[in-house]
Amino acid sequence: MTCLQPFSVCFEAEQAASSNSNSKVGRESDDRPNATAEQQQLILPPEQVHTTMWAMAESHLYQARKQYNDILTSDAPNNNWQASVIASLSCLYGVLRLCESPKAQTRYFGTSIILNADTEAQTRLRIAQVLAEWGVQGSRSDSNNTNGEDEENESEEERQLQRALLVVPKTDNYAGTKYAIVAAQCRLFLRRGELSWAEQRLKATVADAQQRRQYRWTQFFTLELSNMYYTNGDHRRAVAALQAAIQQAQQASDKIGNATMAVQQLGILVQIRSWVSANTLAGSLVLLIADPALFRVPHIRTRFWTLYSAAAAMRGDIADAQEACGRAREALKEWQERFATQLAEGCTADSGATFIGIHLENGTSESTLRIRGSCYYEAHAWVMLVSAQVVRGEDYYERASGFLRLALEGIARGEASGPTKQLLPLKIHVLLCIVDINLSALFISEAKSALDRVMSTLATHDCHADTLWRSCCDAITLRWAMYKHRIGEFGEAIEAYRCVADQQYPGDPCYTARVNLAVLYLSKPDPTEIDLASAQQLLTLLEKEMANTAGSELDKIRCALLQLVQGMASKEPVKAKTHLLACLRLCNEAVEATLQGWTLCLLGTMVLSIGQYEQAMKMCAAGQSIAQRANDPLQNAAAIGILSKIEQAVGDPERCAQLNQVDERLLQQFNAQIVDVSADKIVP
Repeated sequence: MTCLQPFSVCFEAEQAASSNSNSKVGRESDDRPNATAEQQQLILPPEQVHTTMWAMAESHLYQARKQYNDILTSDAPNNNWQASVIASLSCLYGVLRLCESPKAQTRYFGTSIILNADTEAQTRLRIAQVLAEWGVQGSRSDSNNTNGEDEENESEEERQLQRALLVVPKTDNYAGTKYAIVAAQCRLFLRRGELSWAEQRLKATVADAQQRRQYRWTQFFTLELSNMYYTNGDHRRAVAALQAAIQQAQQASDKIGNATMAVQQLGILVQIRSWVSANTLAGSLVLLIADPALFRVPHIRTRFWTLYSAAAAMRGDIADAQEACGRAREALKEWQERFATQLAEGCTADSGATFIGIHLENGTSESTLRIRGSCYYEAHAWVMLVSAQVVRGEDYYERASGFLRLALEGIARGEASGPTKQLLPLKIHVLLCIVDINLSALFISEAKSALDRVMSTLATHDCHADTLWRSCCDAITLRWAMYKHRIGEFGEAIEAYRCVADQQYPGDPCYTARVNLAVLYLSKPDPTEIDLASAQQLLTLLEKEMANTAGSELDKIRCALLQLVQGMASKEPVKAKTHLLACLRLCNEAVEATLQGWTLCLLGTMVLSIGQYEQAMKMCAAGQSIAQRANDPLQNAAAIGILSKIEQAVGDPERCAQLNQVDERLLQQFNAQIVDVSADKIVP
């Protein structure tokens, strides 16, 4: 997001607020209305002035979000959103003028407007939040933005938060305002990279909230502390903080708090791929999630069943994963219905607010702590994404594509409600999944279109210099290499694969790049000694990485890929066959049909070379059957090409000629899919 100029945010807005609130005593213009006329124009009781100005500020912010989102879909430059943000800040600074100048209140409204200290604190907090959202987010490389300007905006944000803490009443009745200010301060520290200050503040506030028996705020700051640890790679302390909160919630018989902390812990275990611990915890939470006390919090149940499904899929229990996804979609529907009602009643705002209002049966309401990262639109996208990933069967492409489209539609609705920061990386992830399934299905044009959309999204949000680009750069480069690999531009594919394979800290993109790069080297018609040495070096790295694995479904697929490369690299037919049969077994266990088909074709080629014609024909026929079910012309052509060699070897030239014609037709069909897209260029 483009940063506002600090003078526009801080100085101009405050000047506008001074003018709009008529608070410059002794500097009135001659045509200033008298007090009676001012009151007649206002048509509001004096005690409602500040709430009206708050509402006006939010209205301007809503307009700014709409204008900013319009820019993302238009090529024409438009900075109208900046004026809306300034107008919003003007209203908020105007409230501060009323808080600070009782004389002006009496002089211009005919009576003194009593605005308490909590009103001033909330107003300063909102100013700081607006500056954080619009003033310092975005690219540091923008031509209209400098580090000095960012620092000035942050300085004003910090000043408002410090003043807010000074004026907020110290009694427990105003603890909510105080803790909201502290939360904003901690996020400012984290943005600056002042981790020690943020940690000290969070720990102190957890202790303070616990002493005051403000248990929801204790849980909130525990979540913030755990997330800070997790973001900075300290997974052990992240989990430990949550476990301590879980124990406190259990002692207090707080089922909602217990579930909130436990589901967040499950999320960390899934993300760090601690599958044994994740599955153990997920199984232990099923009874708690089914408790009637959690019926009114569908967002927690949605998050839990989504994570449960991911954990079940990774242990290879696809049926359990699919059932859990069904439950997640049911909970999501309940959440959607409740959420729609709340929006209609004006009880809540979207964008993942800290608390979600829950209406109880007796007509009262309470606030329940949301799980970090579980605002409705984000949760909707994750449910659909996981649903796509656990789809199996012959109609895999259609069903998985449908779920991914629903995920993008939910993200689009979330974006329409405002610049929701956590939706952007999720959108990139969904688009990359669309690239993957289209590359697997050999829908090259669709894959290229999705890859173009990834790049345009990053360019639109000006993300090329920030952490989002750095975090997804390898994943995007890998898809670019795979795309080039598919359309036969092997030179460019190898260069792109090398960029990812040479990473010092390997991960999924690095492992996949190393496998594909080794396959490219070994698949050359006449590989050089350098090619073979490079492939062997990659194979050594792959074997080292797979030395100690947990045995999840993902590990099975990665191990199958390793066995495939080992089989291709082996010069001894018996060892090669052993590796390829091991790959085939793992493919069957992981239900990985595409890799299974290619492995059968390689096995057919290998046994054909040693004269086992009948066995080669059976394997190639099985590979062809898989290719036909998947509508994969390239794999189908490979299987038929091997079958034609078998017919030629056994002395049936007529049948061989027929198979060669089919082989040529299938290759033409594949080439037709990529004839137009190969000319398009994008640079990751």
